[in-house]
Amino acid sequence: MLQPKPNAASQQETVAPVREMLSKVPEVTIYFWIIKVLSTTVGETASDFLNVNLGMGLVGTSIVMGVLLAVALVFQLRANRYIPPLYWLTVVLVSIFGTLVTDDLTDRMGISLETSTTVFSVALALTFAIWFAKEKTLSIHSIFTRRRELFYWLAILVTFALGTAAGDLMAERHRQRPAGVQRGAGGLVLVPLERAINVIAQGCITPDARWTRYGR
Repeated sequence: MLQPKPNAASQQETVAPVREMLSKVPEVTIYFWIIKVLSTTVGETASDFLNVNLGMGLVGTSIVMGVLLAVALVFQLRANRYIPPLYWLTVVLVSIFGTLVTDDLTDRMGISLETSTTVFSVALALTFAIWFAKEKTLSIHSIFTRRRELFYWLAILVTFALGTAAGDLMAERHRQRPAGVQRGAGGLVLVPLERAINVIAQGCITPDARWTRYGR
């Protein structure tokens, strides 16, 4: 006996949840990168402001930002569609908390920037490796399950921590150069170059940069 073919309405109902989940991640356009780069600058500035200017201390700032990030992630994960204010608020909080992770390791625990940069590089590689092993894809266009979205945010968190560690390491090495080198013609090239690399490390070398290649 032939089974009746599903009508268009039932097919639409079947694919609707997938479409809603896919829409939780914004399309990678020029506007995405503008907002992304702007949001990455918030991490270092906000953590320093809360830690130093408001006198919350590194531990207090880390706890407050960790709680806020956890709350934002709960709402982000429970949302069934892309909500721009919620998504970008989560990105900003991840950038702040990722920066604080590196600051905690360096300033409070005395771990060198070379070590933290290496550890975070390995952690990011492992995140992508496990993600791909579990899901067989790294495409941002296929984030329609809770587990894939958790991998997504974990990769972004590790990336911000890595960007802070790598940027601070380059800045530290620049400060260790002789004063004449810093103020001379070489400094005119090296300082902007290192600042650009710092922005790239915290903004452009993110999972999204990889996913624009994997996801095409």
